[in-house]
Amino acid sequence: MQEFILASNLQPGDKMPTEPELAEKYDVSRQVIREAARLLDQRGLVEIRAGRGMTVSKLGTEGVTDIYRLLLRFQPENFSELMEIRKILEPGIARLAAQRRTDSDVEEMQTILDDAAANLDDFEKCLALDLAFHHKVSESTKNGLLARLAEPINSALRDMYKEPTAYLAAQPRTLDEHRNILEAISRSDPEAAAAATQWHLSRIVDEGGDLVPRNRSLSATASPA
Repeated sequence: MQEFILASNLQPGDKMPTEPELAEKYDVSRQVIREAARLLDQRGLVEIRAGRGMTVSKLGTEGVTDIYRLLLRFQPENFSELMEIRKILEPGIARLAAQRRTDSDVEEMQTILDDAAANLDDFEKCLALDLAFHHKVSESTKNGLLARLAEPINSALRDMYKEPTAYLAAQPRTLDEHRNILEAISRSDPEAAAAATQWHLSRIVDEGGDLVPRNRSLSATASPA
């Protein structure tokens, strides 16, 4: 059935053939089709709803994010390793965003930073806006796979930030660094955008305050991103 979805070029939201039709196509019992459908549902490839049958799912990053969350929970030393991945990946994302961004992308990023500036004392809002900014930079590359690579890593890492006081204390500096990234992207300067992002991520790893409780990370310290 997974091969059928790929071979038929079905798109998210498209309806799959009915259970009897699939059973006839593959010459198997309806019970076999039902079990296969259940497995595809668990993998997030299809959605099964009573009265609507089976439809192709929109592939998201939730499953990947969950894997990273489990890694961080049971092997917290992976925190610093995921941060290293960000330092490799995100400068390139910023470079491409500077080349491909639209005026609308710049406006959306500016709105996110304006909201962040107005909520510097709100831990949950700052955390959400922090993630939103980096996600919008990824979206601005117009490369959906890049966004899907970066988003689950950032989402999982932010789940580790459990020290509101330290996080909020670092927010003014984080906001300034985000503004530097946006300024470079807005003037379509790829190298400056990459350099500003590299500086930002290096500061997070090397100079940040402790945001991850000691019992959750062996040695990782980081500031908000």
